[in-house]
Amino acid sequence: MPIRHLIVFLAMVSPAFACTRLNGAPLASGTVARVAPDESPAPDGFTLVVLQPSHGDLPALLAVHAQRAAELGRRPFVEFSAEWRPPCVALANSLGDERMVEAFRGTNVIRLDIDEWKTRLSGTDFIVLGVPTFFELDGDGLPTGRTITSAAWGRDIPENMAPPLQEFFQEASQQ
Repeated sequence: MPIRHLIVFLAMVSPAFACTRLNGAPLASGTVARVAPDESPAPDGFTLVVLQPSHGDLPALLAVHAQRAAELGRRPFVEFSAEWRPPCVALANSLGDERMVEAFRGTNVIRLDIDEWKTRLSGTDFIVLGVPTFFELDGDGLPTGRTITSAAWGRDIPENMAPPLQEFFQEASQQ
């Protein structure tokens, strides 16, 4: 493991980061992944990792998580979200729905709260006009230019969200 990855790994699994929460509830013990906590409601289908600015430099973190996605045989994406936005809440609450699990299958999603990260986006290729917004990442953790927003599905219910998200995520695997 390269030294910079080892440093990020050690920082991410320290006790300060072991108290990650999902929807207000603490994660069950043993859910800390090698690089960061996996908060996926269906860990066999996809990986969801929530990053905080205190975890480190965004480009370095995304590079590590893109590499981790490759190791898992998954495709990396960034989701910009906000816990106060109804579409983001609806999306987060629906991730255990079988249609959403199928839509997200094979992905490694890195969730970033736009309110926490907006001052750190300068110099990146992330232009977030609304949330939730998903960006496809390349193997180095850089945005490819492909995005999808909640405007693609209308009402925020699994039967509306899953089809366009599945199409977006699957197109990434075919390129």
